[in-house]
Amino acid sequence: MRANPLSTLSDDLATALVPDTPSVTPCANASRDEAAAYDALAAFHGIERERLVLIHPGSHHAAPAWPAQRYADLADQLAADGWQIAIVGDAPDPERTAGVLGAMQTAALFLAGAVAPAALPRLIANARLLVSDDAAASSPVAAARALGTPHIVLDEHPRDTGSDAIAARARAALSNTGGAHPGEPFTLHMPAPHESV
Repeated sequence: MRANPLSTLSDDLATALVPDTPSVTPCANASRDEAAAYDALAAFHGIERERLVLIHPGSHHAAPAWPAQRYADLADQLAADGWQIAIVGDAPDPERTAGVLGAMQTAALFLAGAVAPAALPRLIANARLLVSDDAAASSPVAAARALGTPHIVLDEHPRDTGSDAIAARARAALSNTGGAHPGEPFTLHMPAPHESV
């Protein structure tokens, strides 16, 4: 089981990471605000901590390491294994994050631009895996490293690495997350005919 030192890192991470929404003035009790922000996010979007895989297609380089289609292929493979996929990213880069979601064949949570800075460290800490282009100081990978969240940095692989190779690496990382084996494949809830009447 990995360490989860949220109380000591939340203030540092909330200010060090590139926020998904405009920054807000920190409160005296950041830990309580962080928990409340994460709880609200999880409840609203139906985040399942035991199955959560974060895909962060944003890059701090001029040219991202991976095209959106490869991200989508990876996300589809992991979703087919039963993992809940959440696309995260910075509000200034909606085309890239939305491009991944649009290329996917399976359902995913779209959290790009929806995660408050106070909730981001807890979201990363609760994820079973984070996949991102690069590990710049202000990227989610920096938080994943600090929090002990398994992560794959695509920038550390040859540019022509295919989605199948990264999916195999992701499956290996996810198999080491203890009792986090996924259940049924994630699907969005669609109301039954009697619920819509």
